Amino acid sequence: MNGLQKEIENRHLPELMRLENGDAVTNYEDWKLRREEIKKLLCHEYMGVTPENIKSAFECVGVDEDAYGGKATEKTIKVQLANNNDAYEFIFKLILPKAVKEKIPAFLHLQFNELVAGGLGEEIIDNGYAIVHVCYQDIDPDDSKESFLGVSRFEKDWINKDRWGKIAVWAFGASKIMDYLQTVVQLDHARIAVIGHSRLALTALWCAAMDERFSLAVAGNSGSLYRGSQAESFRDLSREYTRYWFCPNLFRDDRDANDLPFDMHFLIALIAPRYVFLTGATRDLWADAHSEVLSGLAASPAFEILGQKGLICPDEILPDTLYDEGNISFFLRAGTHYLGRDDWHAVMKYREEKNI
Repeated sequence: MNGLQKEIENRHLPELMRLENGDAVTNYEDWKLRREEIKKLLCHEYMGVTPENIKSAFECVGVDEDAYGGKATEKTIKVQLANNNDAYEFIFKLILPKAVKEKIPAFLHLQFNELVAGGLGEEIIDNGYAIVHVCYQDIDPDDSKESFLGVSRFEKDWINKDRWGKIAVWAFGASKIMDYLQTVVQLDHARIAVIGHSRLALTALWCAAMDERFSLAVAGNSGSLYRGSQAESFRDLSREYTRYWFCPNLFRDDRDANDLPFDMHFLIALIAPRYVFLTGATRDLWADAHSEVLSGLAASPAFEILGQKGLICPDEILPDTLYDEGNISFFLRAGTHYLGRDDWHAVMKYREEKNI
C-alpha cells in the first residue's frame, strides 16, 4: 500500500464499493444498484431533492454575428421555466467559433460574474471550443435571505428537510441549459463539459452526477474529502452564510464530518465512467488540494469496475504537472484560489487527449 492509499485508510471513509445490505460490489450490475443507492443518499442527505414537473422553453433574444472581432457568433438565450404554480426565466450566452467546421465541443461555464471564461473567451474559441456562459446568480441568488427569488421558487416547503439547496438549484439550471444545447446542430452533443470554480466546482460535480449527458466535470479548487480536511471543514460549511448551499438534512443533529454516511468520493464516483478533472493550487490551503487528490483516489474503484482507470498519480504531487492517465485527472497549479489560464489550458489538453 502506497502512502496516499494509507492516508485514505486512515481517514476511515464510508465504503464506496459495498451495498447497503453489506454485499461487496464486484461487477457492473452491482455498481448499478450501488450507484442508485448513493444517488438517493446524496439527494436526501447532502444536496436535496430536485422538484419534478418543471417545464422549460427557450427563446433566442439576441445575436452578435461578429463577437470577438468576427471570430464567433454569440447568441443570448432565455430559459423559461414554469410549473402549475409559478414561473421564472434567466438568460445565458452561447458563443460558437466560426473557424470550426466539424461538430464543436463545448464548455458550459458556471461563472460568478458576467466575464466570459474569466476574460479568456477568445483563447478558448481559438482552441476550437464553444463557450456556454451563465452567471449563477441569474439562476438563483447566492443569499440565504433571497430565497424563492430565482429557480428555488419551485420548492417552497420549508418543513421539507431534504429540499434542494442552492448548489442543486444552480446545477438544475445548468441541466436545463443542456436541454437547449442538445438542439444546437453545430455542437458535438457527446462532448459538452461543465466547469466551475469553488462552490461552482461543487455545482459542476453535482450537475454531472445528476445529468449523464455531460462528458466531463471540471472542479476548480474544490472536491476535497470532509473527513480529515486541513482546510475548510464541515463545521465551516454549517455557518449561516454557507449552509443554504445544501439541504437542511446535512446539518441535522449537530453532526460533524465523521458522522456523515458519505464523503466526497461518493459524489465523484457517481460520474463514472465519464471524466472528472480536479484542480488545486499550492497556496489555496482553504480548498486542501491534498484532500482533493485523496477524493479522486478514493472514487477510483467505481471507475475501475466499469473498465476505466481512475486517478493515477504518485505520492508526491508536483506543481504544474498534469496527471491525466485516467478518467479522473488532477492538476496542481502554483498560486492561489483561482481558475486561471493555466487551468483552462490543462483542461483543454486533457479534453484533446481523451476526445471528450
